[in-house]
Amino acid sequence: MKKELKEIQITDYGYSGEGVGRIDGKVCFVNNALKNEKLLVSIIKENSSYMKGEIVQILQNSPDREKPPCKYFGHCGGCSYQHLSYEKELEIKKEILRARLSKIGYNNQINLIPNPNPYNYRNKIKLFVCDNKIGLKKRESSVIVDIDKCLLVDNLINNAIEKIRHFVEQNNKLVENIVLRQENSQILINFILKKDVKLDYSSLCQSLGDNFGILQTYKGKIKHIFGLNSLKVNEMGLLAEFNVDSFHQVNNFLTKDLFLKVIENIKGDRVINCYSGAGILSGILAKSCEKVVGIELGLSEHKDAEKLKRINNLLNLTNICGDCALKLTSVQGDFNTIIVDPPRAGLDKKVVDAIINCKRCERMIYISCDSSTLTRDLNILKKCFSMKEVYLFDMFSRTSEFETLVILDRIKT
Repeated sequence: MKKELKEIQITDYGYSGEGVGRIDGKVCFVNNALKNEKLLVSIIKENSSYMKGEIVQILQNSPDREKPPCKYFGHCGGCSYQHLSYEKELEIKKEILRARLSKIGYNNQINLIPNPNPYNYRNKIKLFVCDNKIGLKKRESSVIVDIDKCLLVDNLINNAIEKIRHFVEQNNKLVENIVLRQENSQILINFILKKDVKLDYSSLCQSLGDNFGILQTYKGKIKHIFGLNSLKVNEMGLLAEFNVDSFHQVNNFLTKDLFLKVIENIKGDRVINCYSGAGILSGILAKSCEKVVGIELGLSEHKDAEKLKRINNLLNLTNICGDCALKLTSVQGDFNTIIVDPPRAGLDKKVVDAIINCKRCERMIYISCDSSTLTRDLNILKKCFSMKEVYLFDMFSRTSEFETLVILDRIKT
């Protein structure tokens, strides 16, 4: 069936960086479109509320449009902003965050922290495998775009992708995904399999060299195959080891700035860190605070945090494995600051209720990678907390995502 073609004038940007205009009075979102462009689009989705269009022809270019450096841009769904300058991308992201926060009554300054390296900054990538293709998915699709490299990841990862391609082509019926994770010169490669079999990695091991580790996973169970079993890091003087699936910030250049801003805004010296991951931030805080409690649901992350505590002899750090909603209320003693860094889904309602009822914490620091769930949660929290400062860290340059750090103080009654 032939798709309907329509002309559209782009007048604004959506929350995911897509161009927005109207066709016959109905809002239409168009990926990779820029404000002030006139386009011929193919309507790929329509419901009673909105349409989604795909660019067929640019009838009138925006002066901001640039040639994207990546040959996969527009096909791969990873990036949203390679077709305009980095400065313009930052303007759009700041305006998106401003619009969201304005809806819940915050109209003060947003402090912008740019990425010093908008490319080759990521230390982790997940690749999809199917029909001899190794790559990333198209936006809103299960179709895999075959890639030989990604401009967002560290070059060590790109070199490794080249070396694993031949291996995966020989075993593509068995490999479903590949996760590559890098720290300094070390890389872990985790092959997620469709069947519980041990593959022959000998030729791949020879080509990779010494600073690599190979693991394979089937139904969530990880097996170490060869080389490194974990990644060793020194984060702001803190020694740590974490495994291939432990949470850690993916930006090689802005993570330290984010942590420093958290440290700068700690009130008092007794801190609860919810969703604490592999314990890096908790450990850094424990070096200067009297007492730090980290709460993390993931067992592998909790084990990494306990190892970090032991390696650095942090006797004032307590790591708790469990659901924040349940464990937060059981933490004994007085605390001054509570930090939350939840996944994209934001805070569970029970966690929000526990924070509101945790009157011993006068300051809250909310770190979020999703401005939609962030504003949802802040809208509830504002009855007990006032927003003091907002920081936009561009941790995910060239994509539609960014990290937000919000400083809140409990309203005194």
